[in-house]
Amino acid sequence: MDQYKNFKSEDFVWDSFFRQWVLTPTRESDQVWNDWLLQNPEISDLVYTARQTVLALKVQDTEISSREIERIISKTVGSINQPYERETILTDVAQNRFYQRSWFQFAASVLLIVAAGLWLKFYDGSFQNSESKIASLLSGKVEKGLIERVNDSSQPMEVWLEDSSRITLAPKSRISYPEKFSGAKREVSLHGEAFFEISKDPQQPFFVYSNELITKVLGTSFTIKAFDSSRQVTVEVKTGRVSVFAKSDPNLRSKIRSRELSGIVLSPNQKIIFERDQMRMVKTLVEKPQIILPKAQIPHFEFEDTPASEAFLSIGKAYGIDILFDEDLLKECPLTATLDNQTLHEKLSIICSAVESTYEILDGQVIVHSKGCRN
Repeated sequence: MDQYKNFKSEDFVWDSFFRQWVLTPTRESDQVWNDWLLQNPEISDLVYTARQTVLALKVQDTEISSREIERIISKTVGSINQPYERETILTDVAQNRFYQRSWFQFAASVLLIVAAGLWLKFYDGSFQNSESKIASLLSGKVEKGLIERVNDSSQPMEVWLEDSSRITLAPKSRISYPEKFSGAKREVSLHGEAFFEISKDPQQPFFVYSNELITKVLGTSFTIKAFDSSRQVTVEVKTGRVSVFAKSDPNLRSKIRSRELSGIVLSPNQKIIFERDQMRMVKTLVEKPQIILPKAQIPHFEFEDTPASEAFLSIGKAYGIDILFDEDLLKECPLTATLDNQTLHEKLSIICSAVESTYEILDGQVIVHSKGCRN
């Protein structure tokens, strides 16, 4: 979580992992954030302000209306003179610093975020045009000059784009795209499900607009499921890396214009689940992770008195997945097993059972919990 060390309060507010912890905390997320804050007490003030802002705004509406903005501002400012009962969100080590933050400072931070949103929405004319086009793509309206393909059959349909990218369109799905890509971006709009194999071109990033979600790639293969009737939008990566961000993201303009990948970045075997009604993203692993190494480089997962730490490293490299563990504990745990024919989760379960450990999936990574081995 080193990237959070340079965050400002507004960065925390719009970070999906942070919002998930604030709005729908779990035992695991509480442990991760509390441990991190204990290690970085100098950031506790920023985190507290961001947490209160998330709770005030709820960060749920894709667009905040003028009336809603006025209501939030009025409620926030009115709270300055109200008794303030502080929620306990951290351990005692970090609590004293939190009490230094006044309601006036909190109100100011909320107003700053709202004002920034208003400026972006109403006063930046160049971005308004871009947003208009994005809104059109997200709504599924086919602009003049775009081609629309609809799969009304019961079989997948192949769609080839002029840049040699291939899209496999699932039944009951539709996609719209230009006959020829021009400008700095390649853009398509999807309603339904499709598997994308995108030709690499870092100078002309590829964008997929699917309901409230935007997926940006430079050249890779991935699947998007975004049916209008579904409460979720999912993005699953097979090869390469993609970035995903919501239409409501306050940094939408810079993320679209940048030639780099930003937002939530997914690697092979990772996926994002976007809850449309809660405006919440969860990063996890795909249901059935696949080995990403070329066939000639796939190792035999045959271990004989092999330190468990080496087994985890070998498996993580083969699947392109980060497996986090305490190397000092597990290097003393010998493992003897043949795991060539098992799935990733079966491999992990067998190893953990053999060395008295457990594992969980958190933020697209495998985290192994162990107290060492009994000799």
